[in-house]
Amino acid sequence: MKLVLLCSAIYLAVTCSHAQSTNIAGNIFYPAYTNSSSKGFLKEYLIHNETLDDWTKLFSIREFNKMDSPKAYIARLGDAYHKKLPWMKYATASQESKNRWFVDFIMYEPKGPKFMEWNFFRAETNASGGIFVYQYAERVKYKKSISEIDGDVFTKMREKMLPFLMTNEFSLP
Repeated sequence: MKLVLLCSAIYLAVTCSHAQSTNIAGNIFYPAYTNSSSKGFLKEYLIHNETLDDWTKLFSIREFNKMDSPKAYIARLGDAYHKKLPWMKYATASQESKNRWFVDFIMYEPKGPKFMEWNFFRAETNASGGIFVYQYAERVKYKKSISEIDGDVFTKMREKMLPFLMTNEFSLP
C-alpha cells in the first residue's frame, strides 16, 4: 500500500510539474522563478537542469497591470539597451493590427561574463487593460575570447526563431 501511495505521489508531482511547463519551438521550459504583486507578475522558465545563474535558454512572461502602451514599453527597452551598450545594435518591429511591438538585440560586455546573449521581447495589450511582455533569450558561452563564437550563430538563431516568436499565440502556463 505504501508503495502505491509513493508511486501515486511521484506521478502527481511529475504530472503537475509538466502541466506548468511550456513548449517554445520544440524546447520544453520549466518554471524557474515567479514573482507577483499588485502591479503584475514575472514568470521565468528554463530548460531542464539549468539555473538562473547558469542557463542557455530562457523564456519569460511579464504582466504590467497599469501599463497600456506596448509600443512605449519596447521603445524604452530599446533606449535603455542602447544607453548601456552603445556599441551594439538592436532592431524593432511591429504588428500594429494586433498592437504587438518587438525588439531584439545581442548583449556582449567585453569585461563582463564570458557569453553573448540574444534577447527578443514582444509586448502586446491584454484583455484586462495592461500589457504582456514575452521574452526569449539564448546565451552562447566562450572560454577565452569572443572570437570562439561562430559569427553566423545569431543570424541563424534569428532566422529560425523570429517568425515563431513574432506570430505565436502564447498561452499562459
